[in-house]
Amino acid sequence: MKRIAAIITFLGLTLGGLAQDITFTIVDGIQDRSVKQEMEKNITQLLNEINQACAQERPLRLDGINMVLSGKRSLEALWKNLHFYCEDNIIAERCLTSAEGYVIRNIYTHVNPMIADYSDETVRALTIRLARNGQIASVAMAASDAVYGRIMDEGSVLNDMERRYTILSFVENYRSFYDEKDIKSIERVFSDDAIIITGTVHKKPDDARDSRSWKDQIVYKVQNKPQYISGLRSNFSRNKYIKVTFSDVEVVRHPKNPNYYGVTLHQHWKSSNYEDDGYLLLIWEFHDGQDPVIHYRTWQPDRINGKALTKDELINIMDFTIPDMH
Repeated sequence: MKRIAAIITFLGLTLGGLAQDITFTIVDGIQDRSVKQEMEKNITQLLNEINQACAQERPLRLDGINMVLSGKRSLEALWKNLHFYCEDNIIAERCLTSAEGYVIRNIYTHVNPMIADYSDETVRALTIRLARNGQIASVAMAASDAVYGRIMDEGSVLNDMERRYTILSFVENYRSFYDEKDIKSIERVFSDDAIIITGTVHKKPDDARDSRSWKDQIVYKVQNKPQYISGLRSNFSRNKYIKVTFSDVEVVRHPKNPNYYGVTLHQHWKSSNYEDDGYLLLIWEFHDGQDPVIHYRTWQPDRINGKALTKDELINIMDFTIPDMH
């Protein structure tokens, strides 16, 4: 019945021209009444525009939405690949606090993909981030509930929830950066002295005396930030599309310097001419009052000689020299 109702709703959106008005309210998590009302107004307007644009099969019209320019451009780029709509006309969610401002999660949408080989879920949740004045900062497809729950449970124990919200927000936005080929946003999160290490599987003789017997080995390439960004820019131009998805996200705070975090993700990369699976490690540094930055990025394949890498074989934050806390 729910599937039938969803189909009827979508047909109603498409044929009716205008979606039914959505009302968004915040049920908990913010004390400032004026900011709460501003957030509710902005998100209500945005969701209604999304539904109307989906119904009319047109680009988004965001000029009248109180949203930062970079957030508008990012959402417009996502819209080129995915149209989506909210089935519920009354949405009530908690407000979460992040280092940048506020976060609203669990706004569920039905996806109408604009690319032929879309293979992700057809029901996706939006995460909306807002500045402290209630202005919308960004909209992204959310990480899974299981990933979110595990990361936040660890944060409640270590008392670093805001930093974990920031990391999770980045993970959710990161895959959107590839959907949108947003090189500027990727470049901005890396420190100027960032080191990028990429592992590639090569074959070498299993025994130097027998060149017919070969085995795989991982050969690592080290790049600085300009080299990495240049290569990524070329990759974007060569591929019609790039789809990046993450699973098995793990966040580890450094035991001696709590301002550093290692974020490990299992990454599936699919582009118009290449596909692979591997483990991505991002090492973050946080400073109060400043945007966090990534100092190291590593990637390694998830298996070697047909065997999946164990956790002990994965590069982690303890493999790097992290400065002592001042």
